[in-house]
Amino acid sequence: MRVNKLSALVAMALSTTVLTGCDFYDEPPGNPGTDPGKPPVITPPDQADFVASSEAELIAAINDAEAGQYIGLNTEGDFANVGHIIIDKAITLISTNADGDIDDPADAGTTELAQAVFSGAVCIDIPTAAAETLRGGEQARISNIRFENITMDSCGSDDSSNSIINIGKVGKDKTSVILDHLTFDGNSFNESTGDSDAWIYSRGLVDISNSSFTNKSESAQSMLYLNCGSSASRGGSNSDPRGSIMTGNVFAMAAANGSSSTKAATIGVPSNFGQDNKNCAATFTENTFTNFAALISENADPSTALYDVFGDTTEADNTLEDGGTDPGQPGDVDHTVTNVTELQDAVANAAAGDVIGLTTDGTFADVGLLTLSKAVKLLSVDAEGNITDPMTTQATLSGAVCVYVPSDSVEDLKGSNQVIISNLAFSDITIDECGAADTQNAIINIGKVGKDKTPVELEYLTFNGEGFQETTGDSDAWVYSRGLVDISDSVFEGKSADAKNIVYLNCGSSASRGGNNEDPRGSMLTGNTFGLAADNTAGTTKVATIGVPSNLGQDNKNCEATFNANTVKNFAELTSETDDISTALYDVFGDTEAKDNILDDDGGTDPDPTYPENVEAVNAAIQAATAGETITLGAAYDYSAGVITIDRAIKLVGAEGAKISGSACIDVLDGAAGAEISNLSFTNDQIVKCGTTGDAREAVINVQKVGETDQPILLKDLSFDATGITSQDQIENKGAWIRSYGFINLTGSEFIGQNRNLQNDLVKLTCSSNKGKMGTLIDGNTFSITGDGTKETAAVKIGDSSGGAIKDADNENTCAVTVSNNTFNNYSQQEVNNVGTEGLRDAAIFGRLPAESTNVFTDNNYVTNP
Repeated sequence: MRVNKLSALVAMALSTTVLTGCDFYDEPPGNPGTDPGKPPVITPPDQADFVASSEAELIAAINDAEAGQYIGLNTEGDFANVGHIIIDKAITLISTNADGDIDDPADAGTTELAQAVFSGAVCIDIPTAAAETLRGGEQARISNIRFENITMDSCGSDDSSNSIINIGKVGKDKTSVILDHLTFDGNSFNESTGDSDAWIYSRGLVDISNSSFTNKSESAQSMLYLNCGSSASRGGSNSDPRGSIMTGNVFAMAAANGSSSTKAATIGVPSNFGQDNKNCAATFTENTFTNFAALISENADPSTALYDVFGDTTEADNTLEDGGTDPGQPGDVDHTVTNVTELQDAVANAAAGDVIGLTTDGTFADVGLLTLSKAVKLLSVDAEGNITDPMTTQATLSGAVCVYVPSDSVEDLKGSNQVIISNLAFSDITIDECGAADTQNAIINIGKVGKDKTPVELEYLTFNGEGFQETTGDSDAWVYSRGLVDISDSVFEGKSADAKNIVYLNCGSSASRGGNNEDPRGSMLTGNTFGLAADNTAGTTKVATIGVPSNLGQDNKNCEATFNANTVKNFAELTSETDDISTALYDVFGDTEAKDNILDDDGGTDPDPTYPENVEAVNAAIQAATAGETITLGAAYDYSAGVITIDRAIKLVGAEGAKISGSACIDVLDGAAGAEISNLSFTNDQIVKCGTTGDAREAVINVQKVGETDQPILLKDLSFDATGITSQDQIENKGAWIRSYGFINLTGSEFIGQNRNLQNDLVKLTCSSNKGKMGTLIDGNTFSITGDGTKETAAVKIGDSSGGAIKDADNENTCAVTVSNNTFNNYSQQEVNNVGTEGLRDAAIFGRLPAESTNVFTDNNYVTNP
């Protein structure tokens, strides 16, 4: 391949502005977007198309290069103070020798390749204006280049930032900017210190791999800053996002980052938190972080590498090298204690920030009430006062012990002032009333503290419940909290199935949400092991009750908790929104994030569930069940005839592929308030009268006059396929797929195949009963209609009709139905109270309109396909 020598072009380069590239090469430079955990793999050619040895030659090469070409930066060249460089086409900057030979950095292994060096005032700008050029595989790339002695300033022609590399709103078609094998040595950087200033700032999609970011100063802010306010940062799609990927990099502070707010990466704009389509969906894998105390947080915590603003970052296989700042290894112990008296005296006399070491050979039986009302840390030390390694040798508390963090210390325990309890063991405990106010039967009782999103930290603790004497009240727990608590890397084992909770989160106070109801940050339980002494097949013992059941339905009483990467032993199920038997988490408000947890059933839970074989067996299982239990239908069984009768608040769910077909139906009776039907497919070819009572109606799901305040019938994640019904003869008395006289919530479900030539409503709501006026919700579903015809039919019909119009009557005007966030495909009419008597008479929503009734129709999407 020919190498263009550029010395003759210097004069032209100095007088030429950077042109916008609009040529495209035939093959994309890699495979962008194909692997969600890895950036694209791009193999460079053996030689560059251009070689530059100076600023002027580089600018000229960028001007002249066409999409897909490589510009080599001579490793012997001078690239000091190159100023503002614009890359607005799919070209690659890469280090070469003077002849343009490229060494593929991916093949170098541990060999250090020579790199061209940028220094001084440098701004590499990939502008938003290039968004239409840099898409469809047309990628800009910067590879194997070094940055040192940089002076940072404003960078960018539009959407500028204080940075070295500024990436605008580019990334459509999941086409990322590629930064790989770069070296940033911040030892002599002259950095700006604004909150969003960064070495690399991106408003678009960027993949960074195998690069080194070292010697970052604590006086500045982020190495990387991902501003994800634009859909470009998610690959140009909010519905199918592909975020930026960082893999195989090294991020290192110049010194141990004990208290600095400096970050390896800020992922998301904090002021955008809570807004739709502003999250990043980024991925960090196989990176190394040095001189940070913690890897990731959803807050701007000191000494934390990744500020994950939206909490949606995928993080795996990263290494945290702490450089001496291991959170379990603080530098000094202020008080070393060997017995209960010394411990109580140390706590009473300690100043905020003091560390109290409990010797591992000390005696801490019957400590009694230990009140922690200031920011102290308790941990284990050896006889010489040296801090012991976490989860190895621990001081042990036993007997009558109550560790109490009172509510009246809320103003002292905020900001950076935390209570931390670390690397201690609890054995042979007698649980009793704990606390002076806000008392509770617990070992650790945390009051209403947590302002400024400052949690009490419990880490590296060991609870061995085999010798515990426990109380058995519904809210009794080993750890009880009315405030904000983070529990990590701890072991809770030997829990008796006769007692109730290991952890109980009472979230009635805003302190439990970080002191802020508008911007909540809930408690976090991460990396722990929770185990019952024996298999919990029939017990109601919980790993955690998350929220107070009597608070359900009240505003600002929910927890917003996180339960990630924990191991749970001897439970049959992980989580439920009801107090189910043998379920680890009682998620009262249903707002807990739970991911990457392991349900370890070695204690005897049968891993192969059994399913009722037919409708008769389903009914027998329901009659044997108590409220809250789950009955699961199997994919291999026949549920095609008969009536499934639900008369209590059970959950009827489907295993993958389970379906109800033929003429089978579900009849929901009074007494079933709070019942759930979920994850089932319905492929009926007949709709018949469902039930045997006087309120039986023609439907696939018939909900009678049932429901209580805050206890609707939950219908969620269902699938209805009406293509098997092609004649009115298959529908008894104009039946509907869902017919309700009661209180329902229908969410996340799909209806297909409705026929315009059949009178067959998908959802029909009748409001003649007070149960039907309690606030039924139809939200987040998809409805579709096909075919030709002029029958009166609707996706959602609310009330009774006559002569093609919904009756203007009290029942119809007071239904209080909310229809929101649904998608309606191909309906002739959208929101109407009258479909007429001729012509196209199908409607998406057929009911009294919000202006004339208590109904609410909002944020629905009406799609007409050509």
